Amino acid sequence: MSNGDIFSAIQRYCYDHAPFLFLHLDAGGRAVAVNRFTRERLAVEWRGKTLGEIFLFAEEPLNIGKFSNQPDQVYLMSAATTAGLPETFRVRFYAVGDETLVLGNLDADETMTLRKELISLNNDLNSLTRELQKKNHELAELNRLKNQFLGMAAHDLRKPVSAILSYSEFLMDEAGDVLDEEQAGFLKTIHGSTELMRRVIDDFLDISMIEAGRFDITALSCDMRRIVETSVALNRLPAQKRGVNLDVIQEGDVPSVMVDYVKIEQVLNNLISNAVEHSPEDATVDIRITADESGVVAAVSDSGPGIALETRETLFMPFARGGTAKPAGTKSMGLGLAISKKIVEAHGGKLWIEDNPGGGTVFAFRLPFVLKQKGEIQ
Repeated sequence: MSNGDIFSAIQRYCYDHAPFLFLHLDAGGRAVAVNRFTRERLAVEWRGKTLGEIFLFAEEPLNIGKFSNQPDQVYLMSAATTAGLPETFRVRFYAVGDETLVLGNLDADETMTLRKELISLNNDLNSLTRELQKKNHELAELNRLKNQFLGMAAHDLRKPVSAILSYSEFLMDEAGDVLDEEQAGFLKTIHGSTELMRRVIDDFLDISMIEAGRFDITALSCDMRRIVETSVALNRLPAQKRGVNLDVIQEGDVPSVMVDYVKIEQVLNNLISNAVEHSPEDATVDIRITADESGVVAAVSDSGPGIALETRETLFMPFARGGTAKPAGTKSMGLGLAISKKIVEAHGGKLWIEDNPGGGTVFAFRLPFVLKQKGEIQ
């Protein structure tokens, strides 16, 4: 093999495979050629550019002749690269006639420093991940204990509260004639407050069973219209007191669905009572029932103030609020929607919220015709 062949092979290697920086500058100091490594490494356009346009910290104008006369001198120059960050190169200049060759390699000290920093950050991340896993485990255990305490407390409170409610109802029925107006008012307040407390306790029991994974679904074939009418009947009196009309609308035939009657009635009671509470006087709450290919859809729409968009994502979380003030005389722990969502999802359905074109809010849920497997609330 001749010397010419050897130099030709070296030249091809330098252009196509060598892992170092190489630029060929013309007499005007502009790049006319680079090797493959440089072409793939630099994030800037190099053709016809000066070193000041290619490198980040090179001063303009550069005295290429001065650099070329000192081939043993190493210069540190940084350039934007395809790696996404600037990289520093150790660069030398070689004069070839009135043209210049620029050769360089990555600064090993900078690379080593970055590698050490990366290893250190990775170790810190691993430590934080382990600490986070430990805290998550502790939180999970605290949440389990909280649910256990909540369930036990609610269960123990329900019996005496139910007794107070029963006795207050008995006194209102049997002793109403012998009580004066003030005494009857006190008794009515006791009854109303106790009834509210029992609803809160029932919600606590439900949410504790849901989070403990012990909220079973007993599905039977049910007529959705019948469930809706039962829920409407239960809410008719509170609606009349507020001057709110309840209107049931069925669109087309609605087939039976496999659901837990009591729990779906609980969902509807919650949605209808919320709609009544947030509707102005002389308003109408529509309960609409339809069916599509996926199942039966029930939608409860009101003409209240609506729900702020920024609160909708957290609206179905326990103890969440809808961003609107509740009317005077109504109280809530913010558990009803969370429980309703879990009940619907346990049936394989979906509960969502949307704007009412006429003003207010629409809560809708879809239930499949057939419950394919026993519902489990996660």
